[in-house]
Amino acid sequence: MAYENDIIMRQVRDMTRMLAKILFGKNTATYEYKEEDRHTATDSLYARLIALVDAGKINEAENRLYEELERDEEGTFEVALGFYDYLNELPEEFLEEHDYSKEEVKEGAQSLADRKGLGLLGEGLD
Repeated sequence: MAYENDIIMRQVRDMTRMLAKILFGKNTATYEYKEEDRHTATDSLYARLIALVDAGKINEAENRLYEELERDEEGTFEVALGFYDYLNELPEEFLEEHDYSKEEVKEGAQSLADRKGLGLLGEGLD
């Protein structure tokens, strides 16, 4: 099981990095705050989502993320990539403890690729 989850982690990391490179010209999917001393709306969204995740409310955080993605505001997709990148780095035990899995992280990242018409990025990752 640990080996399988290592593979999933690499797949998610590779997919989110490819999306970040294609869409934003970045080499990483990790969310970076725009300004250290003053947060933008997307910075605040990211901080709220991560706070929910850290409190073990991963499904609630994901639901809020998808509500925000429906609004299609600038920067939200970058937040979403950072969100799945963050989840991907969490220990499997933490995710399972809070009713989430590495497979769900992969499905979420794939859903992002699909939203941008780049679903083929994840096709060979099964």
